[in-house]
Amino acid sequence: MLFLAKLSSLTASSDSCATCAAIRCLIAYADGLEDSHIEVASVEGTIVLSGIASSDEARERALGIAGEYAGIRIINNIALSTDEGSPDQSEIGV
Repeated sequence: MLFLAKLSSLTASSDSCATCAAIRCLIAYADGLEDSHIEVASVEGTIVLSGIASSDEARERALGIAGEYAGIRIINNIALSTDEGSPDQSEIGV
C-alpha cells in the first residue's frame, strides 16, 4: 500500500514535469514571444509563469498558452521588459 502511494505521487510529479516541459516548448516557439524570456514551473499543482515579456501582448499570449494547455490554475509573475518594479501577480483558475 505504501508503495502505491509513493508511486502515485511520483506519477503526479512526472505529469507536472511533462506539463511544464510542454508549456515551455509551446511558449518558446509561439509567434510574438521571440524576445521574451519566460520560465515555467509547477508548484503544488499550480503552474507559475515568471520572467520577462517584451510587451503586454506577449505576456497575455504566454498566459493564454499555459491556460489552454494546462487546464489548471496559473500564477502570472511575468514582468514587462519596460517595468522597473516587481511584476504584477495575477492568477487564473479553471
